[in-house]
Amino acid sequence: MRELIFKNLTTPASKKRDISVEETVERNGLVSSTKKRSIYFIRGAHHIESKGELKKWIDKRSKNPDLNKKFFHILRDYSDKNKQDKLICKMRGSFYVVSGESVYNIVFVHAIKISYRQARDTN
Repeated sequence: MRELIFKNLTTPASKKRDISVEETVERNGLVSSTKKRSIYFIRGAHHIESKGELKKWIDKRSKNPDLNKKFFHILRDYSDKNKQDKLICKMRGSFYVVSGESVYNIVFVHAIKISYRQARDTN
């Protein structure tokens, strides 16, 4: 058995996009579940009048190392009681997009959750 769920949610009011894919596969008495999720939202926008002003804005931003930090976390959990093994990875960061005369600060969160467990007997 294989089940695949895809969701693409866009919220114009909060300028947010949430994309998720879930896949469950049962094979040889083992059930694996994978959930991937990506969230993007606009944190801020800056209007640029000229290319020179854009260069100054980029130079000012590049001097602050905290703005370019990415955060990455890994968590592994095994439950002997449930016979379930989980792996969770999360990454968070931001990037900039130039469109026309505006620069947008886009924040993203990517997460993947993988779990394995014994299939339940239906007998």
